[in-house]
Amino acid sequence: MIIGNGLLARAYAPYFSDNAGVIVFASGVSNSRETDPEEFARERRMLEKALAQDKHLVYFSTCSIADPDQANAPYVLHKQAQEKLIAERSSRYAIFRLPQVVGRIDNPHTLTNYLYQTISSGDVFHVWTKARRNLIDVDDVAAIGARLLARGDADNRVTNIACPYSVAILDLVRIFESVMDRRAYFDLIESGGSYDIDVELAMAAAADVGIVIDDHYINELIRKYYAD
Repeated sequence: MIIGNGLLARAYAPYFSDNAGVIVFASGVSNSRETDPEEFARERRMLEKALAQDKHLVYFSTCSIADPDQANAPYVLHKQAQEKLIAERSSRYAIFRLPQVVGRIDNPHTLTNYLYQTISSGDVFHVWTKARRNLIDVDDVAAIGARLLARGDADNRVTNIACPYSVAILDLVRIFESVMDRRAYFDLIESGGSYDIDVELAMAAAADVGIVIDDHYINELIRKYYAD
């Protein structure tokens, strides 16, 4: 059973849409910069209804919980509260923390959509020279998640599904320039940072299903979704 109709919901549908014993909760706040309390409350109410069904619950959280720079962000605090609620009320659950998930979606708030749109329009934007971001293909998130669930490795725990390395924003911009064959106009700002993400379980599952995440992964990922 799938709750939601967005990027993650569509990716997980082939694996779980006909499975009445599993609820994939892929709905709620999608903008990591959201600050409206009512949006967070709406997702919490939806989650409480899902928990009341007492089935195997799959929930998507954020790797940003491990980012010290985001510790007090409303979205991160909301996700922490949701994780706590699930751990307290669910007899069987899997919480997948995700980084920047890339796929075909019109959401202008994603990093990759923002870069594509800004470079396409020729607008000037800021690049933090020390900032790094972790990106992963939504198709890989679904395949890895399904494998983790099948193996039982994600039962009643929090598991990161992410790329084993993060990419510098400046390098990501250069990849977009190459893929789009278009120059980006930006100012460099000496700021930013990164944090480590433990992906041991996710990478074991990736290997099981034949997913290769190597040095070319990000380049191929951007080309897959943004090449003209």
